[in-house]
Amino acid sequence: MKLFLILLISISLYAENSLYFFPQDAKKAKSDIEKLIKTSKYSIDIAMYNFADKKLAKLLDKAQKRGVGVKVFYDKKDVEFKSVKAKQVDKKLHTKIAIFDKKTVAFGSPNWTKKSFKDNYEVLYITDDKKLLSKFNKFFKDLD
Repeated sequence: MKLFLILLISISLYAENSLYFFPQDAKKAKSDIEKLIKTSKYSIDIAMYNFADKKLAKLLDKAQKRGVGVKVFYDKKDVEFKSVKAKQVDKKLHTKIAIFDKKTVAFGSPNWTKKSFKDNYEVLYITDDKKLLSKFNKFFKDLD
């Protein structure tokens, strides 16, 4: 029993990390983002330079309808959200960040556009590292 508890504690001390290199990992990365949207229970905060992926926009609208607080800050968008709070920022927003339930962050070079997930060379990192999350959550407080 002690060994099991030690193992459980040691596993929980280490963050879950996933690193994706596009185009080879693009489908897996998008699938993981879709899963994070579908399984979020409380909040999704997004700061995206260019948001044009209609499928992800629809999933965010569905999340909002099921009670998840969704906020999207953007510099440029080519999709319409039906129920999501979307706000264009007043300064250049070149970030590509999404935080799910304040516990998991996805960040990197890809905008959420069809082209980014299909054709581009991009890098995306998804983690639940608490130190990084603290900094990213502060970033969103400053945006809001």
